[in-house]
Amino acid sequence: MNPEIKSSLLRVFPFMIALIFLVIAIHRNKISKSEIDLHKPASLKTYLLWITGFLIFIVGSEFALYQFRILEINPWNHTLIPSIIRITGALVFAPIVEELIFRGVLLNFLKKIKLNIHMAIISQAVIFVLLHNFAYDNTLSSHIGIIQSLTDAILYGYSRHLTKSIYTPITMHMLGNLVATAERFIL
Repeated sequence: MNPEIKSSLLRVFPFMIALIFLVIAIHRNKISKSEIDLHKPASLKTYLLWITGFLIFIVGSEFALYQFRILEINPWNHTLIPSIIRITGALVFAPIVEELIFRGVLLNFLKKIKLNIHMAIISQAVIFVLLHNFAYDNTLSSHIGIIQSLTDAILYGYSRHLTKSIYTPITMHMLGNLVATAERFIL
């Protein structure tokens, strides 16, 4: 197998496996759909406001970082098949799995143990950032990534809480990853 395809599959495979386990757990009622708000948002207007506001926020912050010349982006250098695999992983599998785990299962657990909603959202956001590998690099890019991911995770948590739907942070996460991926092609 082509090493680049193998590397791409190894990046996406854990998300695919996790998604299979999550779907099975939800299907077998080990994870309650209602407890993780696995249903459409209560208000389409509120959902669209969160999505639109988040998109404006991420494009604006990326533009500001670019204007101040502190946005570090590695250009895309993958061939077609690995690109398809990586982009599918980043835009589909990672957002779904991470949101179901962090803003679904983990946030629900933190609320169940009677943690204040604000502390629960901040706690899941900190854990989210700690489990991303860039958090351990001592570079300007990783420091910016930590702040961006922490902010995003907090916004994802509040969006789930306020729209009563896991679909809101999933969509926001997909949009964030879309912007980050597009930057690698454009800039």
